[in-house]
Amino acid sequence: MSFLSKHLSKLTVSSQEQDTELYDVKENHLQTVESGDETSESEIQVNENGAPIEKNNPLGYNVGYSSLVYLVVSGIIGTGIFSTPGTILKQIGSVGGSYILWVVGAIIAIQKVLIYIEFSVTMPNRSGGDTAYLEQAYPRPIFLIPSVYAAVNIVLSFLNSSAVAFGQYILKAAEVEPTTWRQRGIGVGILTFTCVLSALSTKWSLRLSNWLGHAKIITLLFISITGFVVLGGGTSVENPTANFKNAMQGATSSPNSIANSIIKISFAYGGTGYAFGVVSELKPERRYTGYTRVVPITFFVIFVLYITTVTAFYAGGGTLDEIKGSGVLTASLFFDNVFKTKAATKALSVLVALSAFGHLIPAVVSHSRSLRECGRQGVLPFRSFWVSTKPFNTPLGPIFVTWLVNTVVMIAPPAGDAYNFIVDIGSYAGYFFDFLMALGLLRVRKQRKALGLPPAKFRVPLVFIIIQMLFQVFVIIMPLVPPKAKDGSIDLNGGDVSFFYATYCVVAVGLLSFCVLYYVVWHFVIPNLKGYRHRVDRYELKNGELGNRVIKVPVEELEEWDRAHGHNVKLNAPLDTNLETIEVIPDGKSNDLRHRDV
Repeated sequence: MSFLSKHLSKLTVSSQEQDTELYDVKENHLQTVESGDETSESEIQVNENGAPIEKNNPLGYNVGYSSLVYLVVSGIIGTGIFSTPGTILKQIGSVGGSYILWVVGAIIAIQKVLIYIEFSVTMPNRSGGDTAYLEQAYPRPIFLIPSVYAAVNIVLSFLNSSAVAFGQYILKAAEVEPTTWRQRGIGVGILTFTCVLSALSTKWSLRLSNWLGHAKIITLLFISITGFVVLGGGTSVENPTANFKNAMQGATSSPNSIANSIIKISFAYGGTGYAFGVVSELKPERRYTGYTRVVPITFFVIFVLYITTVTAFYAGGGTLDEIKGSGVLTASLFFDNVFKTKAATKALSVLVALSAFGHLIPAVVSHSRSLRECGRQGVLPFRSFWVSTKPFNTPLGPIFVTWLVNTVVMIAPPAGDAYNFIVDIGSYAGYFFDFLMALGLLRVRKQRKALGLPPAKFRVPLVFIIIQMLFQVFVIIMPLVPPKAKDGSIDLNGGDVSFFYATYCVVAVGLLSFCVLYYVVWHFVIPNLKGYRHRVDRYELKNGELGNRVIKVPVEELEEWDRAHGHNVKLNAPLDTNLETIEVIPDGKSNDLRHRDV
């Protein structure tokens, strides 16, 4: 604990059962540790009301460097790279312009990755990604951000696009008409299989994800190498360099088209967040290297593969007009032109289906950890359901909720407007939390400085954080800009629905506002009316799972509660044992210990 010696003053007070350590921590923050343990920097949380650190992870340590690589690979490479290049080219108008945007999109995406990395270095003992990072970044008002994020995370986090895409491409490979219910039926089946496997074994889920990740890399390498063969004249494709001449010719100057293209490309690079959902499941000695070296290197390799894959599509996909008109079938057009066999097109469909399946596995694994962290924060009812890892050392409750919500969204709404509308709500609500994540990193830095803690060993340049914040503001505002009809007039019923184009934006903001209103009523209005206050205690389940619980203490019993419990929470030990506590002395002026008022 030497690095904290400048910032913590330590006193030892004898009691009948054990010694209790009192720390006068700068800014009155606290951290509770097991008796006899040294407090390392990684065990200090800037939000003392956050979910407790689980030193011995009840989920196990099933993530290694290879799994980390393929969590990034499977998270980023889904179906987007096989479908979006033609759409991007159509919107931007020129090959040269599209290359610029693929590079710009990668720069924006890597900035978000770097923000995640600094969070993971600052909090190496916390899984759950955004859930844990937002919790620590916004300690006040107490539980506001965790409450709102928990509600949105449960109701609006949809993973079913990969499941539906799997069904679509499997049917295409089988030459079966891809009706809506056939796609959905296969989608529910693959989602169910993924959730069952994730519930039974994290190890085997990650192993399958790794193998599917291999298939994704091999597929992109094969397309890239084939593209170079086409450029070298080794196939029957005529004039393969034609699309690269006058590369900037036809480039659009429309801000709306450029903006939409940047958004699509930046999201094609998305998915690295899944790797940060399992940080504490990587062995402690590997976390820093894994997230500061392995993750960014993997991202760069994928970027190179994306550029070479897009190049292959431009070389062998036909004329520019054909590629622009291919829609989401750019890869199919490439295989048809180069190989000219039905078998090749079928093989591509199978590979894209496997890519979609490979994306679904890390999504379920990571999302279940995010929901578990919501439960450990104490903001959800039925805490054992969310927190317990019995009997397979997996979060069964969160996995079940993930399956249930995505299955309902997949089969309940009719195809078309209703389905697109629901998915758009979830996407739009996520933009607000992405902005809060970027801003939150600056808040965490400030809070660590106030605690007297040293800067994180990995720091994102400030300009990257500012750019990321501006980009998130941009994607929040852009959907509010009215779309235009073919004749150039404003079309208020445009977009991917047949009704008012910004309805999903209004509904998403309304849902977030409702969550905030619910929080105010739950935390302030009802306690004042019924004469109680919230207090936070901590518990441990039989498998060693730790979490918060919010309890109601009548106002007339507050003084007794605070005298009995002090300004401490019970960490890292069963409820029926004596616990080590670190209690805060207010300003060094009094021996009266503050209580925890949530």
